[in-house]
Amino acid sequence: MKDKKDEQTAIILFDTFKKLILEKSSQDNRYSQVVELLNYAIERVTNRSQTPQLEARAVFQNICTICFVDKIKLNEEEADILKKIDNFSHSKGIWGEMNTLNISNMWPSK
Repeated sequence: MKDKKDEQTAIILFDTFKKLILEKSSQDNRYSQVVELLNYAIERVTNRSQTPQLEARAVFQNICTICFVDKIKLNEEEADILKKIDNFSHSKGIWGEMNTLNISNMWPSK
């Protein structure tokens, strides 16, 4: 039951962010990549090919990268939703966060 609720939460967050920038994407091509990313994330969560939290983490990181590289400045409402996506992506337990830390700090050996 929790999984279904998490799926719905992730989809609502992604869809809300997408609606906020959809109008901008028709005026500025830099936003179209973010819209495509959000569409793909919604599809992955809906098809259960990725957990909602891991997909939210990937969405957060990729949107931050796109905004940095393409010099996209989010307004306050967009930044708030992006922060909610980031908060959702974090596990609520200590072991989940430790696992996240271990995964994110893996470096290839030479």
